[in-house]
Amino acid sequence: MNNEVLFKTYMNLISKCEGEEVYRLIGPVGEGIMKHTHIAKGIELVYSELESYNPNYQDEKSGVDGLEIMYIADGHGEFELQNRQFVSGDKGDVMIFNSKTAVRKCSLGKSGMNCISLIIFCEDTIAFLNEFFDTSDFNDSNFFSEIRKSTSAVSYPGSDLLEKLFLEMMKLPGEFSAYNLKLAVVQTILILMQRKDKRDSTDLYFSGTTGRKVQNVRRIINSNLEQEISIEELSEKVNLNRTTLQKIFKEMYGLTINEYRTKSRIQLAKNLLASTDLSITEIAGRCGYTNASKFSEVFKRNEGILPKNWRE
Repeated sequence: MNNEVLFKTYMNLISKCEGEEVYRLIGPVGEGIMKHTHIAKGIELVYSELESYNPNYQDEKSGVDGLEIMYIADGHGEFELQNRQFVSGDKGDVMIFNSKTAVRKCSLGKSGMNCISLIIFCEDTIAFLNEFFDTSDFNDSNFFSEIRKSTSAVSYPGSDLLEKLFLEMMKLPGEFSAYNLKLAVVQTILILMQRKDKRDSTDLYFSGTTGRKVQNVRRIINSNLEQEISIEELSEKVNLNRTTLQKIFKEMYGLTINEYRTKSRIQLAKNLLASTDLSITEIAGRCGYTNASKFSEVFKRNEGILPKNWRE
């Protein structure tokens, strides 16, 4: 069974086609709508608006050398794999699944989850990239090799550039939109290849219990950005050794706990600057800074501009 037939067979297994490339999940699989776009040989794009999802694993997938690269546009998802390893993601996160490893359970947030998935058939995609760039630089050894060999998945925060590229994929069709879409997909793949190559995949995987504890730390941080909760306090709250917490948090999210907290505070500050008339001092307080000057210093270090100028 070739890759395109396998993809269509799987879509028909879990959903019912309601129109041109529009599918609705059926029966026990869940509730939601998926929209499919063919990008190139070896690359399929699926935009999903899911209310619930119960994985339906297709045996043929175990023999496929493929990946699913998922960007969570909204909501939250928790995935437990057949080997009991665990991966989760929130809005703005990127998740990469190896097709050889089945998802055993999936739990979505109360409001469901909207996501953009790139279904990658590796051999065909490598050939496409080499043809696209008129090169032979892409091969098995440098195309997501660690993840393809693994028995698990990974989740980590996206970036402003990745967010822009994925959201570009959701735009309404227009003149030359197919070309823009293909360029966005290619650039996304290249960015993720570079990002993964910089990390040691042997340290990316951990038990579901540990994953849930680290995920809970992330939630505590996001719910208490106005407070300076120490790493010791966080480790006590989730009953996880401090060293283990710091190590696994960095592996899951690509940032240290303090780096992640700063990034989240800056994002909150930008939201408040854009949507409210609060003073810089008031915003600093809501973001956990008792000193407005310190807040402005951190903001400028991260954004390259003072908050008062960013607001303008």
